[in-house]
Amino acid sequence: MKTICFILLLSILCFSCVKQQAEPMVSYSPDKQLKIVVSANRPSQLDSWMAEIELTHAGKISTVVQEFYSDEADSSSIFFEWKSNAECMIHFKQRDGIVIHVPVKIHY
Repeated sequence: MKTICFILLLSILCFSCVKQQAEPMVSYSPDKQLKIVVSANRPSQLDSWMAEIELTHAGKISTVVQEFYSDEADSSSIFFEWKSNAECMIHFKQRDGIVIHVPVKIHY
C-alpha cells in the first residue's frame, strides 16, 4: 500500500511540475499603430498564469505583468476590447468567473 501511495504521489508531482507556455496572443489597434502581445506561462498546472503584456507603439516597447488563475491562457480567458486607437481594455477571465480588467492607454 505504501508503494502504491508513493508511486501515485511521485506521478502527481512529476506531471504538475511541467512548465506551461501559452501561445502568444496579438491584437492591434484599429489604425494598426499600437500592438499588444500577451504571453503567458506558469511553472506548473497548480500555479497561476503570469501574463506578460507587451505594448509596441512608435517603435517603443513597454511591458507589464499580470497574474491570473485560469485553466488555459487563450482566447477563452483573455479578451481585448478596443475603445479607440489609443485605448484598450484587456480582460482576464479567471477560473472562478471573476474578470480582471487591465487598462492600456497611450498618451500622445
